[in-house]
Amino acid sequence: MFSAKSNVKSTLLYGPAELNKSFMFEAAIYWAEEGRCVVYITPAPLEELPAACHDRSNPAPTAFKLMRFMYLADYEALVDRLVELHTFASLPSVLLIDDFDAYTTNYKESEMSQDVHFARTCSLILDTMNSCARILKTNVYVCAWSSSAMKDICPYMIYFANIWNVTNEEESKTILLQKYTQTVPTEQCPIYRYCKLEDGTRVLKQILYEAAEDQS
Repeated sequence: MFSAKSNVKSTLLYGPAELNKSFMFEAAIYWAEEGRCVVYITPAPLEELPAACHDRSNPAPTAFKLMRFMYLADYEALVDRLVELHTFASLPSVLLIDDFDAYTTNYKESEMSQDVHFARTCSLILDTMNSCARILKTNVYVCAWSSSAMKDICPYMIYFANIWNVTNEEESKTILLQKYTQTVPTEQCPIYRYCKLEDGTRVLKQILYEAAEDQS
């Protein structure tokens, strides 16, 4: 099991499934351009480059060389790859999963409960990246996208330290990215407001800040 001293920084994005690849691919490019080795896990091959953020320039070829895509169709395929991830010649310091639900909802009910399967999946992911962190001697990052978390966020709060809610407002063609918190924030939390163009491109229009709780 992972410990409280884990060097794994975990983030969950949750929102409509049609937005997952746009945000997750953006994250992959960001980390690769920072010089991080990125593993991007998805249950099906990307047929085309996802819609981008308007102010993003084309990534350099060196960034693409640091990105490794793994097409893992189900939970069994995910497990098989994760158990050997720490043996790769180029160890990842960033692990992205663009459809977490494909692995947490695909299980055999006769063998275990949904809660047990979910916990086992999350623990395996964090343990795997913790092994990479120990070998690399640096902090590593896990980021996953879930749509089912829109129904019940509570189980995810056990395993993900940072949780962001993505809302798609169809009528106004607006996308909101807001940090999730159960309590009144003690510091200013940004809310990112994007305008969604016809081709799916996101344009950052505004950054708002929630008022921090007065501690005096």
